[in-house]
Amino acid sequence: MAKIEGFRIKNYRVLKDITIGKLWNLQKVKPLSPLTAVIGKNGVGKSTLFDAFGFLSGCLNNGVEQACDVSKRGEFKRIRSQGIKDPIEFEIYYTQDGKSRPITYKLAIDLDKTERPNSKKHERND
Repeated sequence: MAKIEGFRIKNYRVLKDITIGKLWNLQKVKPLSPLTAVIGKNGVGKSTLFDAFGFLSGCLNNGVEQACDVSKRGEFKRIRSQGIKDPIEFEIYYTQDGKSRPITYKLAIDLDKTERPNSKKHERND
């Protein structure tokens, strides 16, 4: 079973740049445990954090443009952090099973020349 050891989200709504857990370049940080609790005050981004995973899933399953247009999200310009012109970025560090090497998956989304959201960079490092 796959296990997420850590992730980073940049420029997604109120989440301008957060890292939780272990990444390929943060090896001294402890990985996420199988049960991770997210707690905090109202309005700090807890729901946005979980929506970011839904958005990422939508991008992979249905395409970037359709994921942006889900009714609760609106459009790309409402999803990207206010005042930011850089792409929305996701980085997920995970293992496929307990015996495999960790994998880093990165996705960056920005507007193309026609002002449509599109994946700018998409890479997987095994």
